Amino acid sequence: MKRIFSSIVVASLALSSFAGGLLTNTNQSASFVRNPARYASLETDAIYFNPAGTAFFKEGWALSANWQMIWQDRDVTDLYTNRTFKGEVYVPCMPTIMAAYKTGDWTFSGMFGIPGGGGKCEFNNGLPMLNNMVNGLFAQGLAGMGLNGVGGYSTESSFQSTQYMFSLQLGAAYKVNDNLSVYGGVRANYTTANYEGTITTSFKEGVTISGYPIAATPAAPYEQAIIAAAPKLAVDMNQTGLAFAPIVGVDYKVGDFNFAAKYEFRAVTTVENDTKEAPAQLPTFADGVTFRSDAPALLSLAGSWQVCPRLQVMGGWNYYFDKDAKVESLLGGDNNKNLDHNTYEILAGAEFKLTDKWLLSAGIQYSNFGITDKYTSDLSFINDSFLVGAGAKYSLNEQWDINFGACYANYAHDVNRSMNDIGSNYMRKTYNVSVGVDFKF
Repeated sequence: MKRIFSSIVVASLALSSFAGGLLTNTNQSASFVRNPARYASLETDAIYFNPAGTAFFKEGWALSANWQMIWQDRDVTDLYTNRTFKGEVYVPCMPTIMAAYKTGDWTFSGMFGIPGGGGKCEFNNGLPMLNNMVNGLFAQGLAGMGLNGVGGYSTESSFQSTQYMFSLQLGAAYKVNDNLSVYGGVRANYTTANYEGTITTSFKEGVTISGYPIAATPAAPYEQAIIAAAPKLAVDMNQTGLAFAPIVGVDYKVGDFNFAAKYEFRAVTTVENDTKEAPAQLPTFADGVTFRSDAPALLSLAGSWQVCPRLQVMGGWNYYFDKDAKVESLLGGDNNKNLDHNTYEILAGAEFKLTDKWLLSAGIQYSNFGITDKYTSDLSFINDSFLVGAGAKYSLNEQWDINFGACYANYAHDVNRSMNDIGSNYMRKTYNVSVGVDFKF
């Protein structure tokens, strides 16, 4: 029983991210969706990706409002039964709002977004791990009653997991000289999550167990005893937590080149249970119990080159300190310690100014998560991924820009893992469309 419902809660890791590290959503602008290599940006979305670069903004206000629609497929195939369990994540609206005000050598900026989790993951027909565990528990219960030969029953399990990390970032950049700027700020993260799951076992009319018939409406003592042995479990629990993390950055311009670096400190996060329903045998599900759920530190290094007036190329490298971020399960232990190495990403992109009004762009991002067999389970899986994005920017005038983007993340390939000697095949794909409006005055 513990393993069944602890697995449901580990689904918080399954909602890892849509474009970034294991626990980080870096897709914080429509410009990112059309070109993920944004970490040396000097456009409005530099407020998030390259905050030190805001010191090179024009005097006055710079505002950005972004909307994204995201959906993700997560399929688990039980290789023993060849049955596929489909999971779906759908986010109809993921907003990001950014603002900056430059006066003299100082630029003050803020950002609101969802840099972790997002959306609801649903497995309406359960998962092989859950169903096989329930079957094992039922067989053990019947064996304890001296019964065997189980047949003609079905196990049904379903769960859904929702997790959001809402963030507010505030900070200031200072222009040291015409080439160099620095930034300091802080981000507040509010984490909220909900986990709901049910597991039931039902019998078909006329079924016999060790020669005992099971009626459609059980009445005899042996029938009631057998029914009582069938697991019927439920959980409904919320978790919330608040954390803060400093952010520092530097930007250096020379000729047609721009170089940027940013370091986000680890957000040490403690979440607390708000439990409405859970099995009494699981004290860690009790109301008020706390767990660690850190957001990892992130180091970003990036550069851009204005090849000619119409063409710009850019690249970057991200490194997430996942193994230093503590993420506890309901049974204790830190699953991030099972990673082979910290996550790293390589990004590249290009932008071409087609006309005075239209700019076209495209980019790629490769993410390597250091996943191991021990880390992976039916509810906590992610594969190395390639993300490809493309889109355009339309400039109405000197003040207004509209960004359009679409991206697709293919999590490398199907990966086979083994859980309790039961082979499974895992697949994930993410789709994203986005629109953003930038305004300067």
